[in-house]
Amino acid sequence: MTIRNSTIDVAKGIGIFFVVLGHNWLSTHEKSELHRVIFSFHIPLFFFLAGIFLRAPHGLLRFAIGRTGSLLKPYFIVLTALGILKIVWATLDGDTDISGTRYFIGLLYGTGDTIAWIALWFLPHLFISLIASLIILRAIEACTDNKVWIAPAALMLLGIGIGSIDVYRHPTVIAASIMGPGRFLGLPWGVDLIPITSSFIIFGYLFAGPAKSMRFNLPGLFVSAVGFVALHFYFDDTIDLNERGYDSAVVSTLEAVTGIYITLSVASLLQNFPSFRKPLAYLGSGTLFILIFHDFLQTRAFDALHYISPYVYLNSIVSLAWSITVSLILWEVTKRQRFLARLLLPAKDNSRSEPRSGASRSAA
Repeated sequence: MTIRNSTIDVAKGIGIFFVVLGHNWLSTHEKSELHRVIFSFHIPLFFFLAGIFLRAPHGLLRFAIGRTGSLLKPYFIVLTALGILKIVWATLDGDTDISGTRYFIGLLYGTGDTIAWIALWFLPHLFISLIASLIILRAIEACTDNKVWIAPAALMLLGIGIGSIDVYRHPTVIAASIMGPGRFLGLPWGVDLIPITSSFIIFGYLFAGPAKSMRFNLPGLFVSAVGFVALHFYFDDTIDLNERGYDSAVVSTLEAVTGIYITLSVASLLQNFPSFRKPLAYLGSGTLFILIFHDFLQTRAFDALHYISPYVYLNSIVSLAWSITVSLILWEVTKRQRFLARLLLPAKDNSRSEPRSGASRSAA
């Protein structure tokens, strides 16, 4: 019996593990080299993977409604519930520093600097970047049937995004006007990042077929790994979209590309072994809940372990495992509770079972 190619499922699992590790003390203390390596590719990886499944066979509106359920619904429900808890707790504790108005304006603004759980900036931004990518693809396909123009358009978008990203490293006027003084980088929902993130989504769309049918290639992995290591050794540039950082148009992009290829290459190997494929694919399936809860769980666990154990590296590893495990437990509980499932989980998308049949249908 032929085993279904699970490369993308495994790649998602690897990717979300690096997201958690990227927010772990092992990575974050003094912005270690591990931090720079992880951030050079892990967010571009997720936008690339999102592009692999980019299609709207029932139209843009239906697509937006579906992604509202899978991305915006958990974003607003989790942060709204958290805000209510924070306000109630502050009221009972006599704390007057928390402003409910400021909290919910920040929630609507939707960037890492304006929300309580920073990692959730990814959800509203992915929503608008997916829609923007579909609109861009539709515009290209309206002009020409030749898909060869899609890649240059994506590269042009990437160049525009990198060239303008420095503008948004400073607090924006619009944020300061509605949020008051503070450190607020970028436009609402990260609109300023769309040229960069949509370019990775579009490249994922273009290479969907080869990525999903990828077979492990040792020479390819070796060359890409050597290139990735060399780029970090000689230049050590990185990417941090939340911080509006893209160190080098050439080097950082090459690091992202080689990092994505390495991840897919390793995933194409590991998917052949059930002992690796099953747990990593399971991690990938629980990406949403791990993304939402890992940072809070990991930080609290690490702080608590500080009073029990003097071994900071051990504490970091334990807190990492704890955050992933508890996030997955919350996911399993939610799946089994009808009310919670309706609140936090997306409705089943029947369109996913339909076959891809060319660019015009996929982006229509």
